[in-house]
Amino acid sequence: MIATKILGLTAAVSKSKKLKIALLLTEVALIALAFNKDKDIKNKQKQIS
Repeated sequence: MIATKILGLTAAVSKSKKLKIALLLTEVALIALAFNKDKDIKNKQKQIS
């Protein structure tokens, strides 16, 4: 849901095709980074318990 909102914002903000692709790749990288960080936190909590 968040990704859909971000992707919609990208489409609205940029008119250049190259700029859209660059923003899209940046957003995907940020989402992947957030997902991996969340996964690492959950794994550390499992190890502590």
